[in-house]
Amino acid sequence: MNKVTSLPLHEGAAVNKVISLPLQGGGSGRGCCSVRSQRGFTLVELLVGLALSSVVALVLAQTFLVGYQVLTAESRAIAGDQAISSASLSLTRDLSSGKTTSVLPLTLTPGSGALLVVYGSPPVTVTYAIDASANLIRTAGGASTVSSRGLQRLDLSAGLPLCYLNLSLTPSASGAAAQTLRVGERTLGCF
Repeated sequence: MNKVTSLPLHEGAAVNKVISLPLQGGGSGRGCCSVRSQRGFTLVELLVGLALSSVVALVLAQTFLVGYQVLTAESRAIAGDQAISSASLSLTRDLSSGKTTSVLPLTLTPGSGALLVVYGSPPVTVTYAIDASANLIRTAGGASTVSSRGLQRLDLSAGLPLCYLNLSLTPSASGAAAQTLRVGERTLGCF
């Protein structure tokens, strides 16, 4: 197809000149709008790429999920160990130095009862209780302190021989294991 243009030669006169413009690209036989000259992805290539990307994303997500579960379980175990360690320090000190006046066996849970231990001269009464937030509260001489955080249950029973107490501590962290300690009543002897 040809295009006609007008070119002025001088004032008032115009000459029509025919300019030939090829519609096909550069005379090479391949058109500018040919499907073969366009670059891109076919639908099959796009679907294969999408499938591979999905598999890689699923593998990465599974890896992160497993890592998260391991870290969560580890943090629960650490929290349980810290609760037992904190509680056992003050409880073993008080129980080995004094005499419990509570009826044994004794079970403490959040909001249920108290453990009473008396020791020293003049006698000092120490009270242990677990509050609603799973804190082991130690009260001595009217002053209350948090002895341990994250304690769900405390069991105390007489052991054999009778000079020992069995102290079982259960942390509130899910999956954390309870520990049982044998505490000797050294100062006051057997009860």
